[in-house]
Amino acid sequence: MSIEGIRIITMDGELDLNRRAEIREILRVDAPGSPILVDLSGVMYADSTILAELLRFHKEAADHAVPVVLVIVARQFARLVQYAGLADAFSIFASVDEARENLLMGKQR
Repeated sequence: MSIEGIRIITMDGELDLNRRAEIREILRVDAPGSPILVDLSGVMYADSTILAELLRFHKEAADHAVPVVLVIVARQFARLVQYAGLADAFSIFASVDEARENLLMGKQR
């Protein structure tokens, strides 16, 4: 899905090893330069699989100069991302609207 030139990737439920291939397929850069908003607000559980894939995706996006922001609502998931050091790699927001506005203003990391 794309809104206002921003590609929106939505993932929900449990993001674990069983969904690794799906996560890898979804988290990819399609068009260099087009900003990406990854909506993880519906994630109930996540393990190191998503952390590894987010790290890979961050490198791919950076290599193509694609701005990326994350939306994370679950406190436990937000802490996992923080402890893994990915909070320094991505701009993270609590709502899609806030993340979209940030991308439109060009203030992401």
